[in-house]
Amino acid sequence: MPALSTPQVSEQTVTTGPPTGTSWLVRRPRRESLISFEVFPPHPTRDPEAVWRNIDTMAAAGPDFFSVTHGHSGTNGVSRETLRHLLKQTKTPAVAHLTCGGTDRAGLERAVEDLLDDGVRDLLALRGDPPVGGGEWVTHPGGLHRASQLVELIREVEERRFGACERPGKRPVSVSVACYPVAAKGRDFEADLAALWDKQEAGADYAITQVLYDAQDYVRFLERARSEGIHIPIIAGLVPLTDIKRLGRMTELTGVPIPERITNFLGTDNPSELRRRGIAATLTLIDELLDFGCPGLHLFTFNRPDAPLAILDHLRVRDAAREFRGSSSAA
Repeated sequence: MPALSTPQVSEQTVTTGPPTGTSWLVRRPRRESLISFEVFPPHPTRDPEAVWRNIDTMAAAGPDFFSVTHGHSGTNGVSRETLRHLLKQTKTPAVAHLTCGGTDRAGLERAVEDLLDDGVRDLLALRGDPPVGGGEWVTHPGGLHRASQLVELIREVEERRFGACERPGKRPVSVSVACYPVAAKGRDFEADLAALWDKQEAGADYAITQVLYDAQDYVRFLERARSEGIHIPIIAGLVPLTDIKRLGRMTELTGVPIPERITNFLGTDNPSELRRRGIAATLTLIDELLDFGCPGLHLFTFNRPDAPLAILDHLRVRDAAREFRGSSSAA
């Protein structure tokens, strides 16, 4: 990963894809804030109808895109049922998570082809997590072991299906990747940064961060990434700060600690007060990120619509207020 001067790439450029099947780089006016909702398929042992209702409720609110994480059925951890539902029932683009694990290269190629057959045109390329309960990540025989290799594979399948296209933003498929702005427990920050550069060079369009709790972490990471020649847009990954148990679980999964000032602020036994404080803390973080020029937000919703919809409403009010201030100053 060579050290390069910071490229002059607009932070207002992010990659999404419409339900019609064509992806593009969206250049948004400064007043508009992109937001995505991450959802997961119904668990087979729980009430699936409740999950579908919650997903449909969030879809009706019109986020910019959905991200569908690993399910309990589906190809390579991707729930094709959930993706098909979103593509059929909504006008919201759906990004499919795809991981390297569980199959060989030919199986991954088939998984990409299957998703394209379903109308998916946006993919999030991930290496995948180690086995539940600990242990090292093991490459499947004949498979891939790095997300950058998966990005390359997606681009190869894309070219076979649609032909070559070298113009950024004009490719028929968008590919996003993960990045890790915080030096979390069990992760090598420098190796993660080098891996992000490899993903960019392999053809990634944009990156989504691991969960963030501090806007300064995003700013420091962005400055470092740009100094290393990483120019793709970087969207901030956030979890609504409304559920203490879920936040603890996120720390276990990601190794990213929750700042003490947040846990202290959320210290109440009153559920209504906790919700109020949690949404207030989340909105404060969002405002700080957007003021720093963050091009978009990715919410880990856990299929719970309440907080995500409140956040989406806040962003729309915020955008409208910015538009109003702009029109007033121009008058």
